[in-house]
Amino acid sequence: ALIPLLFIGSGIAIANGGGAPLSKTGVPALGGKSAEGTCYNCHNDYAVNNGATLSFIGAPAYYVAGATYDFSVQIASTQTAGFAGRVWAFELTAVNMADGTGAGTFTNVLETQIVGGNGQYATRQYLQASPDRSRTASPSVWQVQWTAPATGAGPVGFFASGIAGDGEGDNGGDWACSGSSIMEDVTAVEASTWGR
Repeated sequence: ALIPLLFIGSGIAIANGGGAPLSKTGVPALGGKSAEGTCYNCHNDYAVNNGATLSFIGAPAYYVAGATYDFSVQIASTQTAGFAGRVWAFELTAVNMADGTGAGTFTNVLETQIVGGNGQYATRQYLQASPDRSRTASPSVWQVQWTAPATGAGPVGFFASGIAGDGEGDNGGDWACSGSSIMEDVTAVEASTWGR
C-alpha cells in the first residue's frame, strides 16, 4: 500500500553533496522541542508537493516492541524527466509522539547513512540518502529497516522530507516534498492476547 507523504525541500541534498542538512524532516514541535524545518527551507522555487511526491511503501500501521520492520521511501516526479543530471534525496526520522524523543533504531541497508541528532534533537536518528541518487528515472526508492523500541513507547511518528532536483548543483529549480506516517504501539495488546 502506498501512503502519500508531503515533500518539503526538493534540493536539500543537492547543495550538500554529503547529505541533507541535519534535522530537516518536518517533525512538529513536541515535548518542548522546536519544530524541525524541511527541505523547502532552502529549495523553495515551487510549492511543497507541487511536482514531487514522497510515499512510504509497505510501512505498517502498527508495531510491537523490539520487532524489526522493512519498508521503503519513494520519491516520484514527472518534473525532472527533462534533466539528464536529475537528483533524488531524502531524510527520515522516527520520534515518540508524546515527547519528541527519537524512537527505535534504523539500520543502514543500501545507499543510506545514519546520522545522530544534536542539541535538542540529540536522541533522534536520521536516515539519509547517501550518496544523493543521480541520473535515474522516476521513481527513486530506498529501503528502510527500523527496529521498534525495546519497550512499548506509544505512537511513533515517521517524518520525511526530500527533493526531486534538477541536478544543477544549487537550491533553485528543485521540487520539495515532505510527509509523515504514524505507527501505533500494539505491544500491550499482543502481550494480553498471546496464547488465547
